[in-house]
Amino acid sequence: MTTTTVCRAVIIDDETWIREGLSEHINWEALGIELVQVFQDGLEAIRYMEEHPVDILLSDIRMPNMTGLELVARLRELEKESRLLSSTKVIFLSGYGDFKYAQEALRLGAVDYLLKPSDVEEIEVALQKAKTLCANEAAAPDKQEQKVAEEPSSYLIKKALQMMSARFTEDLHLNQIADELFVTSNYLSRLFRQETGKSFSDYLSQLRIEKACELLGSSNLKIYQIGESVGYPNPRYFSEWFQKQKGMSPGDYRSKHA
Repeated sequence: MTTTTVCRAVIIDDETWIREGLSEHINWEALGIELVQVFQDGLEAIRYMEEHPVDILLSDIRMPNMTGLELVARLRELEKESRLLSSTKVIFLSGYGDFKYAQEALRLGAVDYLLKPSDVEEIEVALQKAKTLCANEAAAPDKQEQKVAEEPSSYLIKKALQMMSARFTEDLHLNQIADELFVTSNYLSRLFRQETGKSFSDYLSQLRIEKACELLGSSNLKIYQIGESVGYPNPRYFSEWFQKQKGMSPGDYRSKHA
């Protein structure tokens, strides 16, 4: 990753007219992005990037020799081996609407996934977003170093965690989150445990117990109201669940921490 104000970008697409169109019609200079190379397949690109790291990758998915997904998977391995604190920002352009490609793109940390044909303005918005991410990482390397250890690598799981944090007070289930992310519940369950080290239900329970403890110690809400506010409208079930989690009843916890 470069640390200058101008980001370095490459284009990869097996169709000549698309490579030429992206090169000529995007206002690279106005975006503050330098287009350094254009490639017709992923194998050419990865050979270049092994020696010349870039900031932004604008790539097709279906290409000969090495697909865009295979390319980015290899790129992530190289970044891991090099212990880079920041990663190349990837934008996929694809004529394939099948979400399995977008699903894998998200898993590999793509900034955006655009379907062909995309307007130049839409592509430029995605490029600007990628550049902003690059600038943020360059401006706060110490913070980024912490994130490498603390945050899951998958954008899909990051999105799932955001949704859970916003909605843990609801009657929330794994299949709901999976449906909204357009993946199967089995896939999300496996990826969730792989990325967080916890099951979906254990993570959800952790969010709820933290909020319940906060409310017991700082609010005047009745215990059954606190149960309702963290997703357990049945008072008896809430008390039994809390006892199991903390080794004491909600009332005892309040007495000790209020």
